[in-house]
Amino acid sequence: MKLIRLLKRDLASEVHDWVENGVISEEQGGQICARYGIDYRHPDEGIMGYRVLVVLGLLFIGLALLTLVGANWEDIPRWLRTTGLVFLVLAANLRGWFSYRAGARSAAVGWVFLGSLFYGSAIMLIAQIYHIGEHFPDGIRWWALGVLPLALLLESGLLTALMLLLAFIWFFVETGQHFYPLWFPVFLAAAAYYLYRQGQSNVLFIGLIAGVGLFAEYTLSWFMADSPGFKLGQENVVLAGGLILLFQGLAGWLGSQTSPKAVDYASLLKIWVLRFFIIYLMYFSFSGPWDKLLDADWYILEQTLVLVGLLSLLAVSLVREGGAERFSVILASVIFWGLLGSALGVADGGFAVWFQVTANLLLVGVGVWLIVAGIRARTSAYFHMGVGVILLTGLLRYIDLVGDYLGATLLFAVFAVILLSAARFWKAIYRENAA
Repeated sequence: MKLIRLLKRDLASEVHDWVENGVISEEQGGQICARYGIDYRHPDEGIMGYRVLVVLGLLFIGLALLTLVGANWEDIPRWLRTTGLVFLVLAANLRGWFSYRAGARSAAVGWVFLGSLFYGSAIMLIAQIYHIGEHFPDGIRWWALGVLPLALLLESGLLTALMLLLAFIWFFVETGQHFYPLWFPVFLAAAAYYLYRQGQSNVLFIGLIAGVGLFAEYTLSWFMADSPGFKLGQENVVLAGGLILLFQGLAGWLGSQTSPKAVDYASLLKIWVLRFFIIYLMYFSFSGPWDKLLDADWYILEQTLVLVGLLSLLAVSLVREGGAERFSVILASVIFWGLLGSALGVADGGFAVWFQVTANLLLVGVGVWLIVAGIRARTSAYFHMGVGVILLTGLLRYIDLVGDYLGATLLFAVFAVILLSAARFWKAIYRENAA
């Protein structure tokens, strides 16, 4: 995994300095940056700090105007309040349109962003003026729908991020009212379109992946619940494992593409899939989840197994090329279905401790693999994550002893051997490289 892809803006700045100081030639600098789809001659283009300051400045302009209006709200006639809100929305968006026509795209995005904030405020305040309270989550949905076309037309990551944030807020408010968020996939599709056709944003990409998982889990709960709303069952836990497999396969597929942007997303998704996989194993490192799974009252078990089976097959098919990527997806699928099949076959809570021990051994195995991979590839993120898995597993087992004190003592001794062996392996590797 090329983690440096996630820091490529910093890489462009460093390469620019290397060329300026004569450490490498200009041609070499260009070749290094071209490998990651960046241009070392312009390392500060689109600098995030400048954009954040501008966005926050525009946000506080909007808050200042709304606070001024709010201080005298009750003294302003109803017609004037409504007219003023509409004027603010039109004025900001028209100013953005004129900036866009003049070629000042960044200024246009800023003005439209401010207009979008005014638009959402206008929806809420006009509803308050005229006592419109039929279904208040609709106001958030219309706010997000109003931002959506502007985000796509201006090809703006900022507006797309605002739209997706509003979509998530609407999702939680709508589902909190026990309604099905039918429009949520529309917002996810708009974010996916921006990522595919327009710009690149790690935050939007992770938001999109999280949104897909969240919508899938809620949809499953909707169909298995006796009444509308979110009902968390063991089917949701099983589906979470299937989604991890799917995203692992998707990361492998993205990594096989020729586009630097796709490879960047693959690197990012691999890290997050690994993190969620570790959290998933941490959850099953306790006996409680196994007790629930082994003695579960299933609602739609057969349908869930079919769905997760399809996700597993899709994950494997996405990684068409052989090698480590395909092997890791197949191995994760075998482990997942092996444990799930054993749990469904046993269906006896008395065996929970054996499954718990298996999950802990898998955690230890993942930690060891991460440590070894980090040392071999000199990737500190892998190494630190592996050490963190070992230490956190040890801490959890200290709090929740597996079996008895003798079993916990043996487990801690194994952890000590693993870490000391890793230290010796690290020392041997660095001696070999130094020679």
